[in-house]
Amino acid sequence: MSTARRRALGPGAARVLADTVRAPRTPPPWSPAAVETALHTVLEEFEQRAEPWRETFEDLDEDVLAETAAEARVFETDPARAVDELVRGLYGQLADWQAAIGDLGRALTAAAQDRPLPEWAANAGRTEDVRWRRARLALLEAVARHHHGHLPAAVPDDRPW
Repeated sequence: MSTARRRALGPGAARVLADTVRAPRTPPPWSPAAVETALHTVLEEFEQRAEPWRETFEDLDEDVLAETAAEARVFETDPARAVDELVRGLYGQLADWQAAIGDLGRALTAAAQDRPLPEWAANAGRTEDVRWRRARLALLEAVARHHHGHLPAAVPDDRPW
């Protein structure tokens, strides 16, 4: 082995290093680029998993429950039982969605490798929490409206505040 290679300080040291040391083809797993890629992968997988829940609750209102009851009457089954089964199924989907959001948080934390989550990843998690809360509220309002009619307006216009 030449003296220049051993010391790596003499003339031509940069050329020797360039000839012997290659840049990695993929970023190391601890690099910021690899962490960001892992975070994006986790979010993309969750997006695919959450899409059916989002579609289920997107247009949920009392009309969906009324249609279920009407369909049960057509088939001469108990409409109250049909609505109850639908609502119980939707509650189960909400529980599954909530568990998936918890899994998302754990997966993002693991992908971040003990680093703070970037703001965009934290916002994605917060957005999913908001979607879940809206879906839950839509279900509760649909049940209340189906059984008891329309609710009072959320904010009356005659208040001074």
